[in-house]
Amino acid sequence: MNKAKWIWYRGDFEIYHHMLLSCRRQEYGCDYPCQWHISRPEVSASFVKDFTAERDGVVRVVTRSKGMIRFGGKLHPVNEELRVPAGEHRIVVELYDIEKFPSFFIDSDVLVTDETWIAECFDRAPVPVGWKPGFFSAGDDPSVFPFEYADISPVSSEKIEGGILYDFGRETFGPVTVQIPAGERATLVYGESRAEATDPENALVRETLNSSDDPVRPARAFRYIYVKSENAEKIGVSAQYEYLPIEDRASFSCDRELVNRVWDLCAYTFHLNSREFFLDGIKRDRWVWSGDAYQSYMIARYLYGDPSVSERTIVALLGKPPYRTHVNTINDYSAYLIISVWEHYFAGGDQEFLRSVWPRVKELYAFIVSRLDENGFVVHRQGDWIFIDWGVLDKEGAHCAEQILLWRTHLAMAQLSEVLGETPEADYQKSAAKLYDKIYEYFWDGEKGAFIDSFTSGRRFVTRQTNVFAVLFDFADGEKRKSVIENAILDPDLPQITTPYFKLYELMALCKIGMLGTAQDYIESYWGGMLREGATSVWEAYDPTQKGEEHFAMYGSAFGKSLCHAWGSGPILLLSRWCAGVYPTSVGGETFRVEPKPGKYRSFAASVPIGSGKVRLRYSAPQITVETDVPGGTFVCGDAETPLEPGRRYVFKLNKS
Repeated sequence: MNKAKWIWYRGDFEIYHHMLLSCRRQEYGCDYPCQWHISRPEVSASFVKDFTAERDGVVRVVTRSKGMIRFGGKLHPVNEELRVPAGEHRIVVELYDIEKFPSFFIDSDVLVTDETWIAECFDRAPVPVGWKPGFFSAGDDPSVFPFEYADISPVSSEKIEGGILYDFGRETFGPVTVQIPAGERATLVYGESRAEATDPENALVRETLNSSDDPVRPARAFRYIYVKSENAEKIGVSAQYEYLPIEDRASFSCDRELVNRVWDLCAYTFHLNSREFFLDGIKRDRWVWSGDAYQSYMIARYLYGDPSVSERTIVALLGKPPYRTHVNTINDYSAYLIISVWEHYFAGGDQEFLRSVWPRVKELYAFIVSRLDENGFVVHRQGDWIFIDWGVLDKEGAHCAEQILLWRTHLAMAQLSEVLGETPEADYQKSAAKLYDKIYEYFWDGEKGAFIDSFTSGRRFVTRQTNVFAVLFDFADGEKRKSVIENAILDPDLPQITTPYFKLYELMALCKIGMLGTAQDYIESYWGGMLREGATSVWEAYDPTQKGEEHFAMYGSAFGKSLCHAWGSGPILLLSRWCAGVYPTSVGGETFRVEPKPGKYRSFAASVPIGSGKVRLRYSAPQITVETDVPGGTFVCGDAETPLEPGRRYVFKLNKS
């Protein structure tokens, strides 16, 4: 038999914890409701298993849900011993849970709960059950997410009029324990910056407590905690770091110390935001945004080489059909989610996970298509948010960047259906080809030599964002690609991209066209600039023209900017993919290429996960040493290609580029 584990209706674990997460945001003493539809787990579910007992035995269905067992033609209560005679049997466990989600556990000599059970919730076809590592004993509780904890202490404290300011040394996340003597009262102000913590009126997260309140406060983001009280010195404050024990399988260092510090800053930031799911930021919003997550999937593949957080995030964002609005209400975010499923499968090759989400992917795709116009274009409908990026974009009518994402979505659906051997009702390839022609017909401007944002407005406005997508997603090729690069991406007169979110796409496109040096310069100026300002994690945005507390303001709030944002960890992707040059060329990394480009670095050392193994590189001009522990690799330098054997050490002369 397999190892016993807690089981539930597939997807309920992710949907339940996403529901909890989506309802935890707090600002200015208020509980801040989520701004889109939140799916809920199943209230009731039935679990079935046909099995053969080799001997007489005893089974106990351990559960915190309510329900019954159908066995031997009779009904039996849960959480009590059930005698099972030797022979062939069918057992059905029917549970309901109106607060959490139905789940249970069996561990006996004749029967265990494992992935071979089948679940149904009575309104759709039966599916294999869900389960997660970490829930392998009767005392476990799947409704409690299995974080780990480490005690952390302030590195300094300072008396400030009316209270004490505690500095924990760097941005962190976790529960805080506050011991308030009887009869005392205290206000706690949580700050990512000193300025925020010492400004109770404008700080986003603060609370006032009495001695009778629970001393253990909910996990929150902070570096500083200001305790304001008449007798602040009598109030005890301690904290824990709440985290997932995910190992970094990647590393990177080079001859430029600032870059090494940027890598460490990005890795720490990414760990803080890798929780139940990939968060946008740990203070605000602490929500799961599909656009932010799309970048996190790419970063995680290179930093962790572990699909677990990505898979939970994909399932949570897919939620439960029917779909009545776009993911996070944003049209492009629905497209990113479907594209993410393909890229996740290509990176890991997990067909079983793909099959589990495929019905929901198809329904999301059908929703997207149902809202297109007569040309097959994405257009704004009631309740939609055409986002793409903050900045000056012409979004009147159909927007070109949205259509490029839709084109890539059609192709992703074609690729996914082919993997699953499914003959789709819709011809995804035909839809992609038709849309391709339409985009060129309506959005290509021959005089400008680039794609325009909108043909509806008549302004014929060219932006970097749209044309970055044309290169990044391989929509433009041949002479059109050269024209886009020259007339849009490299045109200094076009408005610059100012958000770090879309800046990563631009830097990826620049690396793709051979301009790694530009990305390397930006890493030092942008991320290095934050370090020079004292950042201990990567900010949501950075403007080098701002001074002091100006850096913390955003969205009309003095401290509205997140100082720990997942999308700021892009250098991990840039340095691993384009400087170390490691990338898969077939599903699951069964074949891959190692095409390093040192750019401005005179030396570097890198370890990059690929498939089930790693590639290790060490460069000191002009030589590079390469080793891999998995087959399928090819070293590429210019036109020369060399197959890489696992366990063998190779030394090449590398042309610096």
